[in-house]
Amino acid sequence: LLYVIQNQLLLVAAANLEAPVLGLFGQLKILTTALFSVALLGRTLGKRRWVALVVLTAGIATVQTSQMHSDGSGDAGEKNVPLGLMMISVVASLSGFAGVYFEKVLKGSPISLWTRNVHL
Repeated sequence: LLYVIQNQLLLVAAANLEAPVLGLFGQLKILTTALFSVALLGRTLGKRRWVALVVLTAGIATVQTSQMHSDGSGDAGEKNVPLGLMMISVVASLSGFAGVYFEKVLKGSPISLWTRNVHL
């Protein structure tokens, strides 16, 4: 159900943001997954790992920013950028939560590895 909601919100975000901006803010999934992993699975990430995650996200953002073209040929149209940014933030949060929750469900059940593979 979370993936269905996430996909619908992603469509709203895509309709209200330019593609490079959508990709740029979509990288927040990396950080939200780490946050939910700490909150739901009780993992501890040291300072070094947090710095690595932030540097990874910043590196990807830098590459995507360098590939943006500002020649004005994009379709600005009737885009609601604040709505798009809010939706992509919610999508990133839902993505992180859904992935970590799915991992928690799989690891918390007494089902064998073979049965889990059949479920997947």
